[in-house]
Amino acid sequence: MLCCIAALTILKQLSAQSANTPVSARYAGMATTGVVLSDAGSGFHNQAGLAYLPDFSLSVHYENHFIIPENSIKALTAGIPVMKGTVGLNYSLFGYTKYFESRTGLAFGKPFGNRFAAGIQINYLMIHQPSGYGNMHAVVPEGGILAQPLDGFYIGFHIFNPVRQHFPQSHEQKIPSVLQIGIGYRIIDNVFLSVEAEKESEEKQVIKAGFEYEMIRNFNLRLGVSTAEISRYAFGIGYAFKRINLDFALSHHPWLGFTPYTTLGYTMDREP
Repeated sequence: MLCCIAALTILKQLSAQSANTPVSARYAGMATTGVVLSDAGSGFHNQAGLAYLPDFSLSVHYENHFIIPENSIKALTAGIPVMKGTVGLNYSLFGYTKYFESRTGLAFGKPFGNRFAAGIQINYLMIHQPSGYGNMHAVVPEGGILAQPLDGFYIGFHIFNPVRQHFPQSHEQKIPSVLQIGIGYRIIDNVFLSVEAEKESEEKQVIKAGFEYEMIRNFNLRLGVSTAEISRYAFGIGYAFKRINLDFALSHHPWLGFTPYTTLGYTMDREP
């Protein structure tokens, strides 16, 4: 009985956090320490990372929290380099037919020299509720910066919903504000470490650490640990074959078990 009550409480918290969930198996395998990383998933974690994408990229993502289909997240991301930076498009869907939360984002990341970048994103959030309750909508901004003061050393900062907006249809339905700051260090060419602090409004601060190791060419091993209630330990692998990237991760909750994550990415090389 106690386990059931705990499960319902945690799943309710998960639903409230889905507006800022970093949807990427790469991030998940490193306990979501992605604020200093740069790839197509940056539109969900730090839009400044989009600035360094050299080519068009596309990814699809699926995660199933605690192997409960009603608590799955599906997502699609795209990065489109343009003359002054990179445009990012992303969409995520959490829930099931009778209740779901969706997020649609339009982002832009711009480099300022070789060691600093900034990005911003506008999100359209929607909550679909059972008949009679009505749907809720909101437009929420977010943004971040990414700096490389020294070779191999990175500092990232990201904020979601900085002015603590709520859904206009219901003042009681709050949209959490989330602040993240992290550092990353590439010890050698094939080893990367990252540490990140995250503070969500009305929640305890979370400290996370991640590790990525290229064991053999194009094959990565990832590990992560976090003080979060939802996922404390994480493991992941990733493989790149030509233009295709496939990433898989598992995170573990001590009571509710495992959550699997899968991301498939494609990068289109620019014509010479």
